Amino acid sequence: MRTIPALLVTIGLVASLTACASSGAGSTPSACAAPGAASEAVTATGAFGKEPKVTVPSGLTTTGTQVSVLRSGDGREIEDGTPALIEYTLVDGATGQVAQTSGYSGQTAPITAGAENYGPLGTALECAHVGDRLAVALPKSSLSGGASASAPSGKEEDAVVAIVDVRRAFDARATGTPQLAGDGMPAVVLAPSGAPGITIPSWSAPKDDALHLLRKGSGAKLTAKDTAVVKYTAVSWAGSTGDSSVVGSSWTDGSGAQTIPLAKGQVIDGVRDALLGHRVGDQVLAIVHQQGQATAYVIDVLGKMPA
Repeated sequence: MRTIPALLVTIGLVASLTACASSGAGSTPSACAAPGAASEAVTATGAFGKEPKVTVPSGLTTTGTQVSVLRSGDGREIEDGTPALIEYTLVDGATGQVAQTSGYSGQTAPITAGAENYGPLGTALECAHVGDRLAVALPKSSLSGGASASAPSGKEEDAVVAIVDVRRAFDARATGTPQLAGDGMPAVVLAPSGAPGITIPSWSAPKDDALHLLRKGSGAKLTAKDTAVVKYTAVSWAGSTGDSSVVGSSWTDGSGAQTIPLAKGQVIDGVRDALLGHRVGDQVLAIVHQQGQATAYVIDVLGKMPA
């Protein structure tokens, strides 16, 4: 599984981009990051989902992040928290040379719109639809993770251009039908975003791994051949000591949705068992024992990667 490389992940950079829908080729609504001279000067030809031929004027500069829609799709809107599958080509605006691509193999892991780890690249997706081809112009210093990563300098800088094809989107949260609470299991409440809060009871954890279905979905069933797309929160079970704490959460750590291969040995057995046989749209509460510690996981099954 190809992941988004550090060069893109560290675009934790400049402008503030606001979620909204794109309105057509070469333009975006006023509430979104606007197109500008830099993004509008870029052309990209070739079939959608294939590596394009990108033309960038020599010495391209920008004063901030700009986003143009080069090709409008008619698929679902990408909102804050939505995991999306993309293909991309990254071009150095100073030289016009391709610096990096996704490989265009269909195996790039999803990035989550608005997730902190993806900076304005992830936030720019909030203004897109599945089927869009975007030209995103960024100040080159943004890639350094330095001061310009937290605020735009307002100065004209050499640009880096990302041509992004938005291939597919998953649900931002589990969409299945809520189920009755499980006896003796932790209580789970959901924030408006869908992020779970887990309250560990005062008694001891079950001696063995345990599962309870919180939401029942109707999507595709996961098998050992699949790679699941999930969001999760994990809380240690401290019982009567009252020292339970969050030990991991893709909702809050800036990473967004995760991919989990379900082949034997790719993930701890308790988590694998919690996913195998479940359906897209399910939300699962799993009690998993590892190295003498019980942990409560709430896992939203958002989809599975294309074969």
